[in-house]
Amino acid sequence: MKQKIISLIMIVGLLLFSGLNAKASGQQAQQQNRYRLGQEKASGLFNIKGKVLDLNGGTIKKAAVVLPELSLSVETDENGNYTFNHIPAGKYHIEVYAEGYIEYSSDPFELKQNLNNFDVKLVKKIEEQIVVTATKTPKLYAEVPVKTEVITQTEIKQKAAVNLAESLSFTPGVRIENNCQNSNFTQVRINGMEGKYTQILIDGNPLVSAMTGVYELEQIPTGMIEQLEVVKGGGSVLYGGNAVAGVINIVTREPQETKTNLKLMEELISGKSYLNLNFDTSHVSSDQNTKIYLFTNYQKREPVDLNGDGFSELGSINNTSFGLDFYQNFTELKAKAKVEVFRIYEDRRGGNDFNLMPHQADLCEWIKSDQIGLMGEWNHSLSSNLFYTLSFSYLDAKRNTYYGSHQDPNAYGSTKNPLFVGSGQLNWQTESHLFSLGFQTKRDQINDQALGYGRVINQTYNESGIYLQDDFKINQTFSLLSGVRVNKHSAIDHLIVTPRFSFLANLTKQLTWRTTFSTGFRAPQVFDEDLHITQVGGEGMLIVNSPNLKEESSYSLTSGFDYGQQIGQNKFQFSLEGFYTRLAHTFILQEIQRLENARVMERINGSGSKVYGLSVEGGLILIDKVRISSGWTWQRSLLDQPEPEFNCRDFFRTPRSYGYATLSYRNNRLADVDLSLDYTGPMKVPHYAGYIATDRLETSHSFAVINLKFQKKLVMSNGRFFNLFLGIFNLNNSYQKDLDIGADRDSGYVYGPSKPRTFYGGVEYSF
Repeated sequence: MKQKIISLIMIVGLLLFSGLNAKASGQQAQQQNRYRLGQEKASGLFNIKGKVLDLNGGTIKKAAVVLPELSLSVETDENGNYTFNHIPAGKYHIEVYAEGYIEYSSDPFELKQNLNNFDVKLVKKIEEQIVVTATKTPKLYAEVPVKTEVITQTEIKQKAAVNLAESLSFTPGVRIENNCQNSNFTQVRINGMEGKYTQILIDGNPLVSAMTGVYELEQIPTGMIEQLEVVKGGGSVLYGGNAVAGVINIVTREPQETKTNLKLMEELISGKSYLNLNFDTSHVSSDQNTKIYLFTNYQKREPVDLNGDGFSELGSINNTSFGLDFYQNFTELKAKAKVEVFRIYEDRRGGNDFNLMPHQADLCEWIKSDQIGLMGEWNHSLSSNLFYTLSFSYLDAKRNTYYGSHQDPNAYGSTKNPLFVGSGQLNWQTESHLFSLGFQTKRDQINDQALGYGRVINQTYNESGIYLQDDFKINQTFSLLSGVRVNKHSAIDHLIVTPRFSFLANLTKQLTWRTTFSTGFRAPQVFDEDLHITQVGGEGMLIVNSPNLKEESSYSLTSGFDYGQQIGQNKFQFSLEGFYTRLAHTFILQEIQRLENARVMERINGSGSKVYGLSVEGGLILIDKVRISSGWTWQRSLLDQPEPEFNCRDFFRTPRSYGYATLSYRNNRLADVDLSLDYTGPMKVPHYAGYIATDRLETSHSFAVINLKFQKKLVMSNGRFFNLFLGIFNLNNSYQKDLDIGADRDSGYVYGPSKPRTFYGGVEYSF
């Protein structure tokens, strides 16, 4: 016992001694530090420390920071930090240089004490944006003859977008619309043309099938997206059919640094929750040759009833997705390999009685879908002027469905839709020409059964094409992009030749003119809307193809000017573009049959149609504080002859005017503020009998949606940061007021904004 007491006393004594010694050491260190600072002050030597950031607060590494008066320079580290030590008192200024950014020069300052937070923000150069969609080769945007709208990851975050559909907002000539009151089937319209005229790509591969295209816009999470590239007009030379209106290319994320992000966001829609959780992490080897990116996303939305009739206007969603990207550089071979795999699983339901089985509800649309995608790509430079790309992609997509009402036990269905795409491109650079020779083959198999409606589809579509493209830089002012593609589709008994020409003139350093002529086609196959059975008046609405259906063909012409001017840290941009598309054998619908529980609509060829209009876009950045942007489109979309159902020449659901305006204010000390307006003009909308007595054609009201967001970034000393944000979608609650009511409603009669007034908040942690 005595030994234990003695031992305890010794331990306490040692702790006290070490504590006193540490205190004495600390006091001595403080005295030494004060002495050193005093010596520096006495000798007139000081330190300058800070960070180099972009306008969004992101760090810029390997930036050159120069103190010209002393001919000193340092380079920023991985976290954007720089330091000058032991600088004599005096008058100085700092210059900063970084690739892709405007050179920075500070105002002169008097150095009389240590400067520990001398942070610098750089503005990106206008011409430094890299795009790949227009030519299938990486190029500076200023050198691409085809106009490309680029939506960056930063812009996606500013919109508080959680999926692909929300990411595409505030893009000139692009509209996202909800086409179903039950399951919220969405589509994207480019220049007013329906979603089936637009081809959605993932890293250049048409990996969105007929089945997955129904709900894909809401299923693809933003964690999968690095940037979006939108090319308006026929893209058939490189991408085949269904690119009549244009191409949306999802460029997936290739990590540049080892980093992990956690994000939580929750929305409240009429008091109901919409939860979004996202996790992504990346690893980059020290030699930058091996890169891995992993993401996972979870979305859960409760059903929302907006008009109090007991039936949802926004259905329930339970979505889980994940993906893995692997990149490997082979420096000796001058080659690069990429493998990507992803899975998206979703359970979606609209109607009423969500606690019951689908067939026990008065009205129900239920879709349980599962898709697994695999992509591989190999890039190899054989020499300085000869390189090629080989790629393949495979999608295994399947779903179980219920489209029914009044407790119909026979409205269940199932679909299997495997899709394979293989492609290759050889590029040869010779003096001022870049020749590209490529091929693509696609196999789209659909096995769909909705036995209660008598619908059985078991078809396989094969499409292949070869193309030749010449990217000719005539001189420093003019460039010409020309190409031709020969297509063969199994639903068409002849070859289809689709040429394309684009011309670029850099009239001045600030002003460019682009003009494109392109052709395209749409084959008479089953499209995504056909696999969605709209509920109307307690019946399903089916779409079938006429046995004599011919392909649509298109001729498009776009021409416009881009002007960009930088004065110091201020930047101004303006774009003006006119477009015209002529369609032959336009697809239209007519009713041909009434079944016991369904109306059957047949797709036939009309005489033709035309779409033409004008888009204007402008943007202004004032230093690093204020950003203003706006884009507006005015257009007409007309059939040559009225469609048979309502005797109308206008394209349905196509407003003559629509646009947006945004205002952003950046304040690192307080908070960032984003204010936006989204406007949609009146349009013609078909309204089928059910809740109403007879079919009729409605003219919708205009909508102006206001959004507001606050954001605060908290940066910690170790480079980690928290990003806190909250806001309101549709602040003024602009929403469709004449929605149908009850189980006999026309669920396709929905045309307003996708969300009513919605409050949201969230936090992002990056380390």
